[in-house]
Formats: sequence, C-alpha cells, structure tokens
Amino acid sequence: MNAPLPLQMGPLRMALWQQPGLGGQPAAMIDRLEALLGSGALADCDLLVLPELWTSGYFDSAAVAAASEPADGPWQQRIAALARKHGIAMAYGYPELDGALRYNTARLIDDTGATLASYRKVNLWGDYERALFAPGQAPSAIARFRDWRIGLSICYDTEYPETVRDLALRGADLVIAPTACGAEFPLVAEAVIRVRALENGVWLAFANRSGREHEYDFDGQSAIVGPDGVVRARALADEALLTAVLDAPAMDAARSETPYLADMRWSPPRL
Repeated sequence: MNAPLPLQMGPLRMALWQQPGLGGQPAAMIDRLEALLGSGALADCDLLVLPELWTSGYFDSAAVAAASEPADGPWQQRIAALARKHGIAMAYGYPELDGALRYNTARLIDDTGATLASYRKVNLWGDYERALFAPGQAPSAIARFRDWRIGLSICYDTEYPETVRDLALRGADLVIAPTACGAEFPLVAEAVIRVRALENGVWLAFANRSGREHEYDFDGQSAIVGPDGVVRARALADEALLTAVLDAPAMDAARSETPYLADMRWSPPRL
C-alpha cells in the first residue's frame, strides 16, 4: 500500500513548551502563555505545542472538573485571541464539556485563532481517566496548516501503533501528541515515540508535562522527533522551551531509507 506523497511544503518552525501545571487555574495558565508570547521568545515560530490537559492540570479530578468548559468557552476564546494577536498557531489539551459528557480533548488552532482540528482522546488511561472522561469515538481529522498535513494524538493513544499508522496512511506529515506521561514510564519518551516516527516516516511532537501534581511525578522528556526517528530537540525533567525546524526533504529521505509505508502489503482496519 502506497502512502500519499508529501506535499512540497516549506519549512515549519515549531516550539514545544514543557512546564508544570497549575491545577484548576486555567486563567493563570493562560496568563503564563500571554507572558511567553509577549516576551518575543516565539517571534520566529509558526506553531506552539502544549501538553495534555494544559489548561486544567492533570492529576486532580476536582480541578479538572472545575476547569472543564465547552469548545467555545471563554478560556478557549482567550487562547484563540492570543493566537490571533501574536500570529502563531497552537495545539494544546483541555477538558471539554459537551452536554453531560466530558472529554480529554486536544485542539489545533491556526494563527488567526480559527480551529483546524479538535480531537477527543480515544484510549483512556486507567481508572482515573475512565472515571473522568468519556472516550472519543473517532480518530483525528487531518488538518492543513502552511501546507503541512497535521494529525492529533493524546498521550496513551500514541503508544498504540495503530493510532500513528492510521494518521500516516491518511497523509499526515506531522503528528502532534499533547501528553501527561508519568515518570514510571520512561520508555515512552525514550523509545516509543521514536519508533512511531520512524515506522511511519512522520514528524512527531511529544509535549509532556513536567513537575509533580498530588505526589505524582511527570516524566518530562518532551521531544520533537524527525521522520527518521532521530530526536531533533529534547527536554529533561524541568521546564523547557524546545524549538526545531521541520522540513519536507527530511521526510522524503526517511521514507526512501525506511520505506515501511510504500512496501507494506497489509494494514489493519481503520479505527
């Protein structure tokens, strides 16, 4: 089965911000974002990626519930306004309310604040997430930004080979994975995300949380991984702002060197 050929897109300048959260304080988190954007540190970037449940914090169910809001809620509107003001696209996680249901959602907005894609986490991790969220029912759409085709995954979803393979077969050049991976799972950042990028010939942005929430330690180790499985930028355990330039020739070269998609003669059913 032949995967769609990459578009002849120009380079994409990406930033990834790993940081500890402020549980149940979405306004304060957005204040932090506003300060970062106002500092000029991202003046040369096209796209900023933030972690899973970035607005709410992760390991505090009451805080997550209190920070939950609809897709057009006031905090979402404020983030969109910042994207528009500073001319930068953003991807981030938040707890989304839809009627009586709550979802662990990732949203991708462009540099005008318009929503390009919204994805609800399909594979919920453990009893904690299953008690808080309803599972998503569909894989991520493939969004377009600066001619790049972008798919979304969230944390545990990315550990399933089928998730990234499905996105790659539908033409994704870049997979963005907001994450809240704990320190007891170091192999996810060390190995799994590199394999996912390599076996699919895609760029992968793994934006993890750092620090501690309610005695739970996050692993950090956020990374921007090339389509050859080589890490282009890597954080350690503390707060970090990573940057990298993504380019199409690297994807062409990786898919030529390791042509898994082109050589594949069987694929599992789509999700």
